Formats: sequence, C-alpha cells, structure tokens
Amino acid sequence: MIPMVDSPHVAVALAARWRRARVLVLVSMMGLPALLGLICLTFALLPLPDVSTVTWAVIPVVVATLSAFALVTWLRRDGLTDPASWLPATVLMTSSQVVLGVVPGFGIAMRSATGTALVLKALLALGVVSAGSAWSLARRACRSLLASPVAELGSTPLQLEFRSSLSRIVIGADRVDWTCRTAGGRLDLGVSFRNLHAITVASADDAAIVLVLHTSSGRWRVPAREAAAVCAVLRQRKVWWERRAEAAIEQERARYHEMLRLIGAAKATSSTEDGSVSVTVNADGVATGIELTEGIRGKSPQLISADLMACIDQAQKTVRKQVQHLMVTRYVTKQRKEELPVLAQRVSERIAA
Repeated sequence: MIPMVDSPHVAVALAARWRRARVLVLVSMMGLPALLGLICLTFALLPLPDVSTVTWAVIPVVVATLSAFALVTWLRRDGLTDPASWLPATVLMTSSQVVLGVVPGFGIAMRSATGTALVLKALLALGVVSAGSAWSLARRACRSLLASPVAELGSTPLQLEFRSSLSRIVIGADRVDWTCRTAGGRLDLGVSFRNLHAITVASADDAAIVLVLHTSSGRWRVPAREAAAVCAVLRQRKVWWERRAEAAIEQERARYHEMLRLIGAAKATSSTEDGSVSVTVNADGVATGIELTEGIRGKSPQLISADLMACIDQAQKTVRKQVQHLMVTRYVTKQRKEELPVLAQRVSERIAA
C-alpha cells in the first residue's frame, strides 16, 4: 500500500504503478547496495599476509555497509514519499560504495592475495555493474510511478515532480513550486495551497496547452508536458490538502472539548488534621462544598475561619497542579508543540475566510 493513503479507489487506481515502483526501489536501493557490501566483505575475507593489511581491508567493508544502511534509513524515514530523490540518493550512496569500498577493497586484495586475480577482477566488474544497474532501476522506478500523470496521484503524500523541456513543476504536500525558462533567463516561483485559488489550462501562442495558476499575487502561466493531466493532479492535491487541514482542525477541536470536559471535572478536597473542617474546590478554585464535623465544637469562630481559609488554599493548590498536569503532560507533547504554529495559522485562515 502507498503510505498515508486510505482511499480504496486511489489504492486500486495506483496499485499497478506502486507495485512496480516498489519492486524496483527495493532492488535498486536495498538489494544492490547489499550486494556491493557483500563484494567488499568477500575482498576482506581473502587470505591476507599480516594483521595491518587485515585492518585496512576492513575499512572498505565498514564504509560500504554504512552507506547501504544510510540509504535504507533515509528511504524508510523520508525517501519513500519523494520519488524524484530516488535516483540522486542511489547514485550518491552506491558511488560511495564503489569509490570508497569496492575499489579500495579490490586494490588491497590484489596486492595481498595470490592466484585469484581473475576472480577479483570479476568481483570488481560485478560491483561496477551493480552500481550502474541500481542507478538505472531507480530512474525506472520514478518514471514508472510518475509517467502519464493521473489525478489519483494528487491524493497521495508523494512529492510529485513533472519535467518538460521548458519547465519543472514540483507538487508538495502543501505547496507547488515551478521553474520556467524565459527569454530573460530562468524563473523560480512557488505558492502555498492557501494562496492558490484556482488551477486551469489555456492555449499558448504556439497552440500548446499551458498550466494557469491563479494565486493571491496574480496569474501565472506555466508550460507543462500533458498540462491537462498535471492540472487534474494539482487540483486533486489541493482538495487532499484541504481535507487533511479540515481533519486536523476537527481533531484539535475534539481534543479541546475533551480537555475542557476533563478540566471541568477536576476537583480537590482538603481537610484539617482532626477532620473537623473539609473544603472541596473546582477547577476554577471556587469552593463547591464545605463540611463541618463535630470536631468544631469548642473551637472559636476565628480558629474555624482560619481552618477554612487554610483548607481552601491547600485545595486550590492541589487542583491547580491537577489542571497543570492534565494540560502539559497529557496534551502538550513535543510533536504537538511543533504542530501548534501551523495549526494556529490554519485556524486563523479559516476564521478569515
């Protein structure tokens, strides 16, 4: 399944693309880098003449392993939703494996081992071919997913990139950026979805179809290959973003009402040591119940009044700690602290609209 996609229609429409792209990604960014690491390990396991040579032979293995691990970690955290980065990331890491792992390991093995030159050269060729194959498969994975844009791509968290001879359009989770070639050079612009009012297509002077973005700062014409299809994707992505923003606001509203309910139910009771005076206060610190027992007999009114004030003060401190614990410990997590500015901006935009 595509990450963060809960629509059966979208999942079915993109199932074939995603299945093919996933297989290519797994082979290019996990399988082949692992093979390069095994090649480096094979070089290191060959009989070596002395301990110092063994130490140097281990370094290429460590470098190749760390590169493969870094690639897999990036893929699991952020890379899976950014198809345009699959090729650059694969080229960077597999090149590091070849240059810093396979080639040095081959050189050490050639100087140290005897009678295995043909095998070592074959392993070196296998490493180079594996790296080149990883690059090709990563490119094919991106193309198989983003070729022939369909509207359902807009309902996914994937960062979409569409290139043509005149432009590059990147559709993110909450904005769209584009780069166009003009007579005066290159134009780099972008707009967030909250400032993007409409997306249409129009005919250019050369009868080509261009993408038209209606924003708060004006109307922008962006040349694009298959402009109508890109327009459908962008419209769907904006709808997807609006639904997610609405869902986030509704979730925050529900949390707020739950917090109010729990705070309203908070109360604390404090009593004197002899139990003669007991006071209950609510979350606002207002006394909601006072209980006097037989123990007050013989006490002066001034002493009873002092006990009442002491109990009220102690109960207010207790209920204040309860409310603080409820709001800070239960609701204000690290993730929610990071999300609060974005949420506040969305709420203000909804109020202004």
